[in-house]
Amino acid sequence: MIENQETGNDCPTLIHVPHASIVMPEKYISDYRAEVINSELLMMTDWYCDELFDLGREMIRFPISRLVCDVERFRDDREETMAAVGMGWYYTRCSDGTVLRRDSPAHRNEILKKYYDPHHTEFEKAVSSRLSAFGRCLIIDGHSFFPEALPYEPDRTKERPDFCIGTDSFHTPPQLTGVCVSFLESKGYSVRINAPFSGSIVPIKYYAKDARVSSVMLEVNRRLYMDKRAKKNSGFSCVKETLEELLPMLENTLLDTAGVQ
Repeated sequence: MIENQETGNDCPTLIHVPHASIVMPEKYISDYRAEVINSELLMMTDWYCDELFDLGREMIRFPISRLVCDVERFRDDREETMAAVGMGWYYTRCSDGTVLRRDSPAHRNEILKKYYDPHHTEFEKAVSSRLSAFGRCLIIDGHSFFPEALPYEPDRTKERPDFCIGTDSFHTPPQLTGVCVSFLESKGYSVRINAPFSGSIVPIKYYAKDARVSSVMLEVNRRLYMDKRAKKNSGFSCVKETLEELLPMLENTLLDTAGVQ
């Protein structure tokens, strides 16, 4: 269910790409309004992020669409703010607030056990193995975002940056944030911190408990590398090269930070 690249296991970095898939298991298709599936896949998928963040490190890539199961949401809807608008881990609403699919309790429970829980088990194991081997782990949470704010998004700012850096007050050392901002701006990109999206994923076992786990979310504005029909444009290779340059800088910064501690 989870595709792990077997490269990059000799370093503490783990790349997490949860929203790049467009796979919709046939078993659940009848739950959806057929006329909205393609448009929602177009808007909500982090197109090509599995390629952009293929940086020679181990990657955990969720194999099915977030429209079926969003593993970046909290498991318990009572803890997940997006559940209030029908976009917890089990989406029932589209990005514009209209109905996406009927809520099937049987399918909900099955998806939770078949996809959500195994993903987080593998994610936790991958982090744990790095802590055992290196005494630390750096999670790169790879995403993209739509060039304009979609109706469900709280941040309605019209001018969206080229890159959004998501941070966590416990798990993102300020040095990592500083490197991201200074490097990307030196390349001519506009950057915002925690806007239009915020935070960065950490397994629940370690969340707000173990500072050896560092995490930073890198969100790329889709206008940089694709058009609105999900076709790559000429900027794709440039964005990928930028990420390839940035990652070793983050890893070196993490080493320096650990050395100081």
